[in-house]
Amino acid sequence: MKIRSYQVYLLAITLTIVGIACSKNAADTTPVVASCDANTSFSKTILPLFNSTCNLSGCHDGPNAASLNNFQVIHDNASQIRASISTGRMPKDKALAIADKNAILCWVDNGAKNN
Repeated sequence: MKIRSYQVYLLAITLTIVGIACSKNAADTTPVVASCDANTSFSKTILPLFNSTCNLSGCHDGPNAASLNNFQVIHDNASQIRASISTGRMPKDKALAIADKNAILCWVDNGAKNN
């Protein structure tokens, strides 16, 4: 089979278009930096988020699951919660609003205080 010059040009154009379409530009790789309030309140912000997204039937009510409804349990599992929220495994079957996700991550990153 003989390759003709127009086929080479067509292949080159196709690969160029695919390369451009699949590449990321600088805006795509810039990390989003959320503001973080070091004084995020457990009682006013974090616990209500857990009550509305995690402390529901079918989420953390199994025989081996800790109910995330009090400070001690949430505090003791803060690093695991952070990892689960960061990867999207938590909350189960739901998505957190970016502001809510950032509030929880900020609270954990600032010592998971009982405030």
